[in-house]
Amino acid sequence: MNDPAESNSVRRALYALFARLFAAPPDADLYGRLHSGGLSRLAQVQRLDLTSDLMDEEDAEGSAAELSAEYDRLFNRVSLNASQYRAGSEDPAVAVAAFLQEHALSVDAAAGLPTDHLSVALGVMGALAAEAETAHRDGDPDAAKTAEVRSRAFFLRHVHSWVPELMTAIASRADRRFYRALAAMASAFLESERRLLEAA
Repeated sequence: MNDPAESNSVRRALYALFARLFAAPPDADLYGRLHSGGLSRLAQVQRLDLTSDLMDEEDAEGSAAELSAEYDRLFNRVSLNASQYRAGSEDPAVAVAAFLQEHALSVDAAAGLPTDHLSVALGVMGALAAEAETAHRDGDPDAAKTAEVRSRAFFLRHVHSWVPELMTAIASRADRRFYRALAAMASAFLESERRLLEAA
């Protein structure tokens, strides 16, 4: 994908999707759309089995209920907060809140979540990708470069520094293929992001 605006549009959408799926389990409507939509295709491309141990695809309500129970069980044992993974004196919740304030960013999908939650970090990255997308569409290379610099700084400090360890924990503890595959897909996406941002 050579169009920078389109590339950032895809990045923004993927960050928003992963942020939503780690914030809460999918309801029946979202499960149905995921099962027949882009997430299943993404899983197939990465050769991951996303749904085979769930109930029949026509019973989205039952499948969503099973995933809700798995989400509660899994994330009572595996924390989605950076503070559980990062050592050192810096409080990641304070640092992310400061970044949001400094750059006048808000993450609507993160309402009610602590600022060191994975979904908040992914939401911030989505917002930065949206800024880069807009700058490219407006033909403003300086604004696009600023968004890229901010994305790289935030990603390396607040995502890559702890999320790989989290994804390993999810994959090793999840009973459902859905969450094992979700962790694998997120890992693959974030590794591609690391390469992209470090090369920028």
